[in-house]
Amino acid sequence: MTRRHPSTALTAAITVGVGAALFLTACSGGDTPAPTRSATATATAEPTRTASPTPSQTTPVVPSSPASATPTPGDDDGDDGSGQGAGNGGGVTDPGTVDLGVVTQQGIAAAGGGTVVSLTGSGDLWTVVVAGPDGTLTQSVVSATLGRVTSGPFPKDSDAATKTANAARAAGLRVDADAAAAKATAAVPGSTLATLQLGGSGSAPTWTATVSAGGASRTVTVDGVTGAARAS
Repeated sequence: MTRRHPSTALTAAITVGVGAALFLTACSGGDTPAPTRSATATATAEPTRTASPTPSQTTPVVPSSPASATPTPGDDDGDDGSGQGAGNGGGVTDPGTVDLGVVTQQGIAAAGGGTVVSLTGSGDLWTVVVAGPDGTLTQSVVSATLGRVTSGPFPKDSDAATKTANAARAAGLRVDADAAAAKATAAVPGSTLATLQLGGSGSAPTWTATVSAGGASRTVTVDGVTGAARAS
């Protein structure tokens, strides 16, 4: 058997070891790690597009027709006589002729009875004041055209002494307001009555009237018992 020299064996071992090292280096050196992307990189969000609202269809506004100024047939524009003013539903402010007998009787009926102690007015409307049996006063407004009360009756405040005097004068009266008005206007020809007020005492009641003639006012005193009239 041939024996190998020791140096030859050593050289062969070194050669094998160097070859193995080179082989390992070649295998590991070709793998270059890929760069790592930072996990903190933030992706840019694509902007979101908002859909424009669909324009709604607007219904055109049709202007309302103005109310007609023409009155509807059958409408009554006049006063119904329930308040003051013309008071007769027809707008008559001067009926021409006034029946004061009807006016005073309407005032008495509204008060529930009594005696007229005051009468004031002109044309259609007359204020009638009535004294009851105890002297309590009640006031109403009467339309001469309608022949009825259009406002009232309303109570009038009076103290005890006034009530007593009213009751005494009314009890002693023999010429009522309607008759006294006729006496007063007869005393001044062509005149019309404006006011009539009962005064005096229970034993001598007296009417004081104001009448108008030709734009001038006159005062007429009428005796409440005899009816004698005197103008001043």
